Amino acid sequence: MEIHGVLVASPGMGHAVPILELGKRLLSHHGFNRVTVFPVTDDVPRSKSLIGKTLTEEDPNFVIRFIQLDVSGQDLTGSLLTKLAEMMRMAIPQIRSAVMELEPKPSVFVVDLLGTEALAVAKELEIAKKHVLVTTSAWFLALTVYMASLDKGTLFKHLSSYGALLIPGCTPVKFDRVQDPSGYVRELAESQRIGLEVVTADGVFVNTCHSLEPVTIRSFLDHKNLGLVMNGVPVYPVGPLVRPAEPDLKHEVLDWLDLQPKGSVVYVSFGSGGALTAEQTMELAYGLELTGFRFVWVVRPPAEHDPSASMFDKGTNQTEPIDFLPYGFLDRTKDIGLVVKTWAPQEEILAHEATGGFVSHCGWNSVLESIVNGVPMVAWPLYSEQKMNAWLVSEELKIAARVDAGNGVVKKEEIVEMVKRVMDEEEGREMRENVKELKKKTAEEAVKNLSTPQAAYFTQY
Repeated sequence: MEIHGVLVASPGMGHAVPILELGKRLLSHHGFNRVTVFPVTDDVPRSKSLIGKTLTEEDPNFVIRFIQLDVSGQDLTGSLLTKLAEMMRMAIPQIRSAVMELEPKPSVFVVDLLGTEALAVAKELEIAKKHVLVTTSAWFLALTVYMASLDKGTLFKHLSSYGALLIPGCTPVKFDRVQDPSGYVRELAESQRIGLEVVTADGVFVNTCHSLEPVTIRSFLDHKNLGLVMNGVPVYPVGPLVRPAEPDLKHEVLDWLDLQPKGSVVYVSFGSGGALTAEQTMELAYGLELTGFRFVWVVRPPAEHDPSASMFDKGTNQTEPIDFLPYGFLDRTKDIGLVVKTWAPQEEILAHEATGGFVSHCGWNSVLESIVNGVPMVAWPLYSEQKMNAWLVSEELKIAARVDAGNGVVKKEEIVEMVKRVMDEEEGREMRENVKELKKKTAEEAVKNLSTPQAAYFTQY
């Protein structure tokens, strides 16, 4: 029987990259004959440009078709979660039409966590198997499905009274603004809806592995803990799903890194969506300068009120002047630093032997890319589940130093301290050893994932 899989990705590279990597794996290792990927986006040229950098080879059986959204005039206010959930809701009719046109008819449907409403399309079209890919941690999946198991009153009581949600079998999740949960009722409502829809799938795949989250994964396998919340829906850790670095890629950053000593450079990037305020950008610049360490910094224009502003900023490009940095900064640091506008080849930078540390917003893709390349981090979360990820890498895995952004602007003195904790040979020794051990373990698990039970799961009808 020919197996045709359809995979749908929510807007943003953090969702598209794992979906694309899963699609390539299904085609190369799991017996699929054809895979069609539908990335949802409001900016096809930008998405094409970024996604083109994630695919290293062409295959006629691996097809990418973009779902173009027109969001002009739409109310996309609120948090990033509510914006992306609304965009995926708008895309449902186009997803339905696109899937109906496919030949041969797909037998497997996979959507990421923010697109769970599209599971109804798979059911309507009588697609045999429907799945969810969680593009972030198992801990975040645990939070999502457990929140959905509680009524709104109980959830608000937990958040207001305890400031945390005590999830069965895994680490509690602490919340900001807990004294007034009504201030983010839309976000909670979307999260609960997603959690309820997850357990209507035939299976859930998570971009993680046992080495990273053993306790949480065990809780999902335990019918008395999170296994009970999942209503019998199996959860499979299938990570890390990250794009491998291209060994022969040509880029000015890589040429510059070739000239630097091994492990001497700190890489600074806040992902494809992250944005800092003008004041914070200045503090970061002064902090990097004061550390004395070599650095590569991917910069974007400041945004004052939305830390995820770059995700929807179509005006940002590599030709804009960098007039928001301190006066003379580029001249003073020209011998030790390289400032790159908008985008840089992150996977290749992290894989380069000159890179010794990573100042990161802790998006899950960036966390995994840092781990698979054995690079310790300065954890600097900005929005969404990034604070959970930052806690995981700093407190549990102990591969990162975490900045304290609770008081607003992170001052240059703390930036210096955090970078030195990671980059200094003695202070950063434990983090480097821990991340190298994780690199080895995750590599071993990735090989195992190519032949474990989920490989046959798709073909059992």
